[in-house]
Amino acid sequence: MEYRWWQGGVVYHIYVRSFQDSDGDGVGDLLGIVSRLGYLEDLGVDAIWLSPIFSSPNADFGYDISDYLSVQKEFGTLEDVDLLLEEAHTRGIRVIFDLVLNHTSIEHPWFIESRGSREGEYSDYYIWSDVIPNNWMGAFGGKAWSFDEERGQYYLHSFLAAQPDLNWRNQKMVDQLFTMVRYWLDRGVDGFRLDVINLIVKDETLRSNPKIFGARPRPYDMQRHIFDRNRLESHTRIRQLRKVVDSYEERMLVGEIMAELPGEPELAASYLGAGDELNLSFDFSLAYARFSAPTWKRAAKRWYEATGRHRNPCWVLNNHDLPRFTGKVKGDEEKLKLAALFMLTQRGTIFIYYGEELGLPNSRICRKEMQDPLGKRYWPFHPGRDLARGPMIWNTGSGYGFTTGESWLEVAKSANYYSVENQSLEADSMLNCYRRVIALRKDDEVLQLGHCAFLDCTNTNILIYTRSLEKRRRLVVLNMGSRAQACCLKAFLAKEEVIALRLFSTHQEGRVEESGESELELAPWQGSVYDLIDQRRKSKSS
Repeated sequence: MEYRWWQGGVVYHIYVRSFQDSDGDGVGDLLGIVSRLGYLEDLGVDAIWLSPIFSSPNADFGYDISDYLSVQKEFGTLEDVDLLLEEAHTRGIRVIFDLVLNHTSIEHPWFIESRGSREGEYSDYYIWSDVIPNNWMGAFGGKAWSFDEERGQYYLHSFLAAQPDLNWRNQKMVDQLFTMVRYWLDRGVDGFRLDVINLIVKDETLRSNPKIFGARPRPYDMQRHIFDRNRLESHTRIRQLRKVVDSYEERMLVGEIMAELPGEPELAASYLGAGDELNLSFDFSLAYARFSAPTWKRAAKRWYEATGRHRNPCWVLNNHDLPRFTGKVKGDEEKLKLAALFMLTQRGTIFIYYGEELGLPNSRICRKEMQDPLGKRYWPFHPGRDLARGPMIWNTGSGYGFTTGESWLEVAKSANYYSVENQSLEADSMLNCYRRVIALRKDDEVLQLGHCAFLDCTNTNILIYTRSLEKRRRLVVLNMGSRAQACCLKAFLAKEEVIALRLFSTHQEGRVEESGESELELAPWQGSVYDLIDQRRKSKSS
C-alpha cells in the first residue's frame, strides 16, 4: 500500500533552546541536536520538528523572525543546518522547520523599509492605517494597533508590538515568502510547521469583531474573531503554498490553527481543504479534554468525523505553548502510559513533544525568572509557557547532560528521576514504554493507517476500538479507571468469528490468546492491543 511518510508517522517536536547545548552557553543548538540523533533513532521517530531557528531578536523566542534566510547565532550556522539534514536523513529521520508567515520581527529589513516610506517598494508589505480602524486586540495584550513615529501611522500586530503582521494581499510580498520556502526546500528541509496560519489574511476593510460578553481571562477572548482570522482568502493562499511544496517530492505542511478553546476540530479540518491545502492541521481538543473514557472517545470521534476517511488526522497532547500533560494527570505514570498507548494506536500522524517520552513534568519557574512575554503580561492568571520549555534531562550529572554551563531556564523538579540515563536501565520506565509502543506502531500498517471504529461498552471506564486495514484488524482495550475492571469480549469475538492475540500491554508481557470464554481482567489504567485472527482462516491453516 502506498502512502506518504507522514501519514502514519511519529514526529518528535524539539524546542531547540532546551534540547541539547553543545557549547556550554546554556542554550540548546543545532550541533546539540546532531549529537542526539542516535537517541531519536533508537526511540523510533520518523521526523523531528524544530522550533524556529531563524535570526530573531527573541522578543517571542524565535517567533519574531528578522531574517528568514539566516540562522540564529546562538543556534549555529547554515553549515550546521546542512550537517543536521545530512545526518538526520542518513538515519531515516526527516526534518521539519517551524515557519512564521503571519508576522515578522519589527527588526526585519522589510519592516524597516516599510516604516521609512509610505510610497516605497515595501510600503504595504505590512498593514498600516492613519487611525486605529477597529476594535481588534493583540493576543499577548493591549490593542492590536501601535503607532509608529517614523511613518506617522498605526501598524497591525496580532501578538506583540514587536511582531508586525504581514500584508498577504500584497502579491510581491507573498512571492518573496514563497521564494524563501523554495530556498529551504532546495536545501533539503522535508516540510514546515506553519505558525497560526489561519491568521494570514485579514478582512479587506478591517471591520471590527463582534463582542462576546462574560468573564474571560483576557480582552482578546472577548471578541468573535471573524474579521482578523479565518478569512476565505487564507485558504486560497494556503493552496498556492501547497503547490510550491508539492513541486518537491515527499514534502509536507502542518498548520497550527488558532481556535477557541477547548478546540474546534471542524475548523482545523477545514484547512486540509479537498486534500489541496495543508497536509495536516493541529486540533488540541484531546489535550484539553478531561482524562476519561467517554470524554476521550467523544473528542477522538469528533476529530475523525471532521477529517473524514480521506484526510489525515494528527494527534498531540503536548507542545511548546501548553503546560505539559503530566500536570493534568498529576504525574501518574500509569495514566501517562495509557495516554501514550491511546495516541500511538490512532490513525494518522502522532506528534510527541521532547521529554514527553520521559513523563517530564513542568519546570519550576518563579515570576522573576520568567522569560515568556505571555506569562509576564498575564501572571498569575496565565502561568506562562516557560513551564513546558525546561531543559531535557539526559543524565544525573552536573547540568543534567543538557549543558556544561548555566541553563537558560530551570529544570523540572526531581530531574534525576526523569533522566534518559535512569530510564534506559528500567524495563518498565516511561521511556521504554514509548520505545515499545512506537516500535509496535512502526511495524504495523494497521495501527498507522487502518480505519478506527469505537465500540459501545456499558462500562464507562472502558474504551474499546478496532483498527482495520483490508482484512487485517487490531483491537485496543483501555481501562481508564482507577480500579480493576472486567470486560466481556465474548459477544464481540463470537459475532466477528475471531480470537484475540495480545500483542502489547502496559501491565503484562507475552502474547496471550483471548477466546472470550472468560472475562478480560484489566488492572487500573491498563491498556492492551490485540491482533484479531479470523477463526475460519486459523482452522484452515491448522
